[in-house]
Amino acid sequence: MFTKTFAKIRITLAALLVSLCAQAEVELPEEFHAAEPKMQLYLAYAEFKMAHYEVAREMWLHITGKGSGEAAFNLGILYEQGMGVEKDLMVARDYYLHAAEKGSRAGAYQVGLMHMNHPELVNAETATHWLTIAALDGDEDAADMLKSINMGGAAEDSPMLKVRQLIAKGEVDQPRELLIEMAEATPPHYEAVTRLAWLYETGLGVEQDIDRAGELFKVAAEGGNAEAQYALSVMYETGVGQPMDKAQSRHWLQLSADQNYQPALEKRGDNPAESP
Repeated sequence: MFTKTFAKIRITLAALLVSLCAQAEVELPEEFHAAEPKMQLYLAYAEFKMAHYEVAREMWLHITGKGSGEAAFNLGILYEQGMGVEKDLMVARDYYLHAAEKGSRAGAYQVGLMHMNHPELVNAETATHWLTIAALDGDEDAADMLKSINMGGAAEDSPMLKVRQLIAKGEVDQPRELLIEMAEATPPHYEAVTRLAWLYETGLGVEQDIDRAGELFKVAAEGGNAEAQYALSVMYETGVGQPMDKAQSRHWLQLSADQNYQPALEKRGDNPAESP
């Protein structure tokens, strides 16, 4: 069952990639073409942080080899959220699947999440398959999601898991309110603060506000969240959401890498993994 389904998806994705590359209008800088995949990923992420979604998309489309899995995952985000492209759930799912097949734990989790929660994609067998792969690779949220499938009730015990499930269903108001509640708790839930920052950065369910996103990323980074530390590092490097400050950028990158956050390790050059 999986073989036939995924073979069709791979064919669709391959055709999509050819079509998109043929229609490309964004001219990428020589610096990007000359860079190693890990640096190409960072350059693309920096463009994404600056809301240059078309440039980021074009960069991710051109990344091959070691970085192709992470690039595909990021392309999935663009199409799932409609950032710089027309929102297309099926294209997003295909990119996430491509990332998962390249060994991306995040891709496997996202495929499972979409097939568990989104009305157009609900398929318990497919969801269980990919969530199991993500869980075996160490994803705690995927493990919790499997419990909710097998025993029920796990989502109620994990507010962040509930937020992810609601967003996967296409809802924005309730997850936003849950994130605000957790972010304003004492002490704050720093993962929730990070997720709330992403909402403000992308304009998902709220009015886009890069400065507010920068404030929230800084709160979460100071609270020790590795993902927020990396995001803050990029903001200081690009001057978007925070004043440009190379020293601060290096400082937060170091703290994120010290927590083994993979994108930070790759930017720092610490034996990057072949896939995210």
